[in-house]
Amino acid sequence: MTPSSSILADFAVRLAFGLSLVLAATGWRMTPLAFFRTNSQVILGLLVLAALDVSRGGVTSPACWSLAAAAFAAYVATIAWGLGLARLGRPALGLIAVVAAAWLTAASYDADRGLWLFNSVSRGASGFVLGATLAAMLLGHHYLTAPSMSIEPLKRYVRFMGWALAVRGALGLSGLLLSHGAHPALGVGAVTADSWIFPMMRWGMGFIAPAAATALAWKTVQIRSTQSATGILYAAMTLLLFGELSSLIAARGGVPIV
Repeated sequence: MTPSSSILADFAVRLAFGLSLVLAATGWRMTPLAFFRTNSQVILGLLVLAALDVSRGGVTSPACWSLAAAAFAAYVATIAWGLGLARLGRPALGLIAVVAAAWLTAASYDADRGLWLFNSVSRGASGFVLGATLAAMLLGHHYLTAPSMSIEPLKRYVRFMGWALAVRGALGLSGLLLSHGAHPALGVGAVTADSWIFPMMRWGMGFIAPAAATALAWKTVQIRSTQSATGILYAAMTLLLFGELSSLIAARGGVPIV
């Protein structure tokens, strides 16, 4: 992690990346436009927060300007979805995802290209699982006011969650294996035998419990019990926040992003 990418900025950009990517892949004809507008506002807030955090030193770096540009795109998306201009809002979300992905790649820089690639992909997978879960949770609320809305968008988001958790888990396991010496650059600061409480928190709250919650959410969505699904998705999001923040803290110590 580069010095300019603090935990706050890193986490905010991950979530903005995942949320914008999921929204850009969502069909707007079956989903209320207000949902896109609300989430675009969330992305705008995340990017502004990240830009302010990066610029705390008083120096505006290219990383800060890229976040400012992405925030402006989020503002455009908010206006576009508010006016019903889906053909403008969707490309704006895609642009945000591209800029955020580039920022996360730069934040993952390491002299060892293997570690750089691994951490870049891990950051992207982290953002995707967070974004899919948050989008599913927020979409669940719309069924309270629009009970006749198609259940397919929520099903798609829960599928996204399952796929993202599988990829994130595989990367996390690879990171743990690599950190124990399979790759020389990944051995520094590896998790030791006397610190297993930390990885247990990471894996228990960050993978196992969210995976169980995703399975339960899928079951409730199948029977169109949207209120139950929304409650389960709240729990899944909370657990993921604990798990991903644990990963962020561990990464500050020089270990791979697990």
